[in-house]
Amino acid sequence: MLFITNIINKIPIERVLFPPRDKTKALEEFAANMTAPVVENKAPPEQKMASTIATEREKAATVPSPAPQHELPTAEETAQELKRRLGKELYRAELDLSNKLRIADKPCDCLDSKHTLGLEAAAEELIAQEPGNPVYSEIIVWIKENQPKVTIDAIVSGQYDEEYPRMAAQFKGFRKRIMGTTALTAMVAPEKRITLDEAKKMAAEEAAKEVEREWHSPEKK
Repeated sequence: MLFITNIINKIPIERVLFPPRDKTKALEEFAANMTAPVVENKAPPEQKMASTIATEREKAATVPSPAPQHELPTAEETAQELKRRLGKELYRAELDLSNKLRIADKPCDCLDSKHTLGLEAAAEELIAQEPGNPVYSEIIVWIKENQPKVTIDAIVSGQYDEEYPRMAAQFKGFRKRIMGTTALTAMVAPEKRITLDEAKKMAAEEAAKEVEREWHSPEKK
């Protein structure tokens, strides 16, 4: 009995409280819990190269192409076009003033503020193009100072009838200083030069205006 007791005392208490696991069963459980390794399907080099090229092409297709470059007018070309526009406006006003701002002997709003906007706009732009030329500022000053004299009421009053022809001469002077000449062809762009017949027609119209102005002048009466 004492011998059995001694043997029991030699057995570790852990083995009594926690009996050893079945090794075979533990291995089976470990194997069951293991997941099979995932084998990565790698594409062959040729396929990867083709895929990369296709991707690059798609990216290139989505990049917007640069906007086309258009040739713009030079500063000199812009200034010349503005001068032609201003010359035409001055000539139109010149004819109206020569007729004492009347059409069919009736007063017109030919130089009303809404009709002088083109004159002022072109003159202001040319001030920036040619700051050393005072004629553009003179035109703007002229318009502001003489606006009360060209209203319908002022025309009807007849107060400025003798002054209107002198105003026309001033506008002709403005035009010559801007264009370098009073020739009507100077107001036409080089690529739109008129023919001889067209020039004769324009000259005849101008001459007719001159005759009409002289016909209605005080000296004629």
